[in-house]
Amino acid sequence: MNVDNPWFLFALLGSLGLFHLELAADFLNLSRLPGADSAGTQDQKQEIERLVGYNTAVTKAGIVRSSISLGLLLAFWFCGGFGWLDAWTRSSGWDAAGTGVLLVAVLGAVQSVLALPFDVWDTFGIEARFGFNRSTPATFIADHVKGLVLSAVIGLPVVWLVVWFFATQPLAALYAWLSVVAAGVLMSWLAPRLIMPWFLKFEPLREGPLRDAILAMARRLEFPVSEVSVVDGSRRSSKANAFFAGFGRNKRIAIFDTLVSAHPADEIVAVLAHEIGHFKRRHVVWLMLAGFAQMAVIFVLLHVALRSPSLFVAFGVREMSPGMGLVLCMIIFRPLSTLLDVGQLALSRRFEFEADAFAADATGTASSLAGALKKLSHDQLSHPSPHPFYVRLHLSHPPVAERLRALESRGAPDETRA
Repeated sequence: MNVDNPWFLFALLGSLGLFHLELAADFLNLSRLPGADSAGTQDQKQEIERLVGYNTAVTKAGIVRSSISLGLLLAFWFCGGFGWLDAWTRSSGWDAAGTGVLLVAVLGAVQSVLALPFDVWDTFGIEARFGFNRSTPATFIADHVKGLVLSAVIGLPVVWLVVWFFATQPLAALYAWLSVVAAGVLMSWLAPRLIMPWFLKFEPLREGPLRDAILAMARRLEFPVSEVSVVDGSRRSSKANAFFAGFGRNKRIAIFDTLVSAHPADEIVAVLAHEIGHFKRRHVVWLMLAGFAQMAVIFVLLHVALRSPSLFVAFGVREMSPGMGLVLCMIIFRPLSTLLDVGQLALSRRFEFEADAFAADATGTASSLAGALKKLSHDQLSHPSPHPFYVRLHLSHPPVAERLRALESRGAPDETRA
């Protein structure tokens, strides 16, 4: 490896720079947590201590995870691991596409094994300590096995196609991009019917005032709904959620049972009105297009990088191949992807404000959604005032305090105040 190699310098400085950038964001975010003297009563102080403890534990665990991940990457790199792995996969005798799939599959399996201890600690350590985890070891293992199976069944064929294009086609970047876009659209259609039920249990929402209120709102907003379901989210976590899925007239409203049990009907309807606002304002389409545009940039850069022998030399790989090139480019482009994500996250945060406004107009009041946001933030121990740098780098949703101020400005002065 030559330090004069621009790919070597870009990969090394990019990986180290991204690590330190995220580390700085984490520490800045921790510095914005409230102090023990910011609350009056003993109960309030205990709530603050629990919030600070949870956010600190999550952040520290993330720092440890990313530190070890970076250390293992650098050790594997500098010890000639990529050259050895390339030689080993070539010894299989498969063609370029098959070798590429084998390479990605091996690295993916190793990454899953290395991530498992951190996932276990997140679930049965931190989440359990603060009362969120309800997942059993059996459910945890089943979810991970299903995730690996889906990655193999869905992801590896896409990898094979992308590598095959770059190995055989002059317009590989275009064909690969079109294939990934088609796969993304197809998965958006298949997920609510085939994939989500493999992990979550969907049951029809029982007849009653809540179901009537949801369907009445959907009709009023001219939002076609094929069914309203309750999801057994409580089997894994106490945290509440709700979502829409599907295209056209095949949309599914899914409400976590934790949301139903913890919130009154008006707040649940307001949360769903917010989600309908995303569809009505075409936020889902715009974010999908933004993601496709980002992939186009990455594929164009991949096309250029794969034609540079110095890229492979930078990682100690002797022979050029599209499969190994794809893996190396994933390392090099990660800092670039993070920068591209900043723009997409900013767009997403703007859309959240628009969906909040839509929900306030649709329900005729801002107080219901404001009440839901306050309770969700409180119950999930969300950071009350994240640092602006952390927000720009990581968050797809604006801080709750900003959303509440925006909602308050839409209603009567006392409508959304606690």
